[in-house]
Amino acid sequence: MAGDDHYIHPSTQMFDNIMMDPSWEFQHFTAMPPASLRTVSVDGPFLQILEQPKQRGFRFRYGCEGPSHGGLPGASSEKNRKTYPTVKISNYQGQARVVVQLVTALTQVPQLHAHSLVGKQCDKGICIADLQSKDSSISFPNLGILHVTKKNVAKTLEERMMEALRMGYNSGIAIHPEIDALQGEVRVPREVTDHQRSIISIAAANQAKDMDLSVVRLMFTAFLPDSDGGFSRRLEPVVSEPIYDSKAPNASNLKIVRMDRTAGCVTGGEEVYLLCDKVQKDDIQVRFYEEDDTGLTWEALGDFSPTDVHRQFAIVFKTPKYRDQKLQKPTSVFVQLKRKSDNETSEPKPFTYHPQIIGETGGSTLRS
Repeated sequence: MAGDDHYIHPSTQMFDNIMMDPSWEFQHFTAMPPASLRTVSVDGPFLQILEQPKQRGFRFRYGCEGPSHGGLPGASSEKNRKTYPTVKISNYQGQARVVVQLVTALTQVPQLHAHSLVGKQCDKGICIADLQSKDSSISFPNLGILHVTKKNVAKTLEERMMEALRMGYNSGIAIHPEIDALQGEVRVPREVTDHQRSIISIAAANQAKDMDLSVVRLMFTAFLPDSDGGFSRRLEPVVSEPIYDSKAPNASNLKIVRMDRTAGCVTGGEEVYLLCDKVQKDDIQVRFYEEDDTGLTWEALGDFSPTDVHRQFAIVFKTPKYRDQKLQKPTSVFVQLKRKSDNETSEPKPFTYHPQIIGETGGSTLRS
C-alpha cells in the first residue's frame, strides 16, 4: 500500500543530516559495552521510568491510515490531565541523549520489534531525543506505533537489524551471537559485511516466525557526554511494561458484568452463568481464591470448556470444591476472570461458600 511506504521504508535523509550536523555529535554515539564495562553504579547516574506507557486502549495504526491522533499516553493519563511516557536520569544533571526502540514483550531477552515508532524525532522506527542540561527527565508526547503488515515483518525486521548494527543500536537486544558480540564504540556508521548481512537475514526470518504483533515494549537507552563532549557513556537500558494493541483479541480489559448466583456449597459442582465483557474462549479462566492478612490461602478454577463460552460474552461453568469440606459457617471468597496468555485479571466479585448438611440418607444439602 502506498501509505505503508512512507513509514516502513522512510528516507535516510534525517540520519544523513544527523551525521553531518555537528550539534548532534553523532560520531560519539556508541553501542552498549560488554557487561563488565557497563556504566552501572549504585551512587552514579542511572535511568529509570517515571511514567510507564498506558498498557491498553492505544491502537497500533497501519501506514495507510495516516498518522495517529494523539500520542501514546502515560499509564496515569486522564481525560483532563494528560501524561506521557517519561524517563529520568537520577544522580545526574546535564545533557544526555535518549534512544527509544520498540522491542518484543514475550521473549526472555528483548528482541527488536518489526513495528515502528513514528512521530516527532522518529525515523526508521526509532526515536532519538536530547535531554537539556536544565532537565533531569524527558517525556515523549508524540509517539505513535505503526503496525507493520504481516507480509513485511521479516523484511522490516531485517532492515531494522541492519540499521541497528550499522549505527550501534544493537546493544541490549538479541539478534545473533556474532552480531551481539559487536559492542565496540561506533564513531561513524559501520560497514556491514556480506557475511553479517547473511546472518541478519536468517535471524530476521527466524524471529519473524514467532513475533507477536499485538504487543510491544519501549526500550529506553541513555547516553551521557564523555570528556570530548560526545555521547558515549551508556547507562543501563530500561524496558517498559507491555503495550497491547487495542484491536488485538487479548487487549480488552476483563470484566465480570453479572453472575446468576453468588453462593454455593463447599462440595462445588454447581452451575453458574456468568456474563462478561468480550473474552477469547481458549484464553480465559474463572479463578476462585481466598486471602488473609498473610496473602493467598486458597485458589481453584471453575470447570468449563471452550464450548461453554458463548459468543465471547458469557461463560457457563461449575464451581470448584472449597478447600475445607467440613466448613461450619459460611465463608466469603473471591471470583475473577483470568487471561491465560498474560495473567491479566478482572476486578474480583465476592462469592460465598456454605457448609453442607449430611442428611439421613447420606446425601448433602446446603446449610446457610
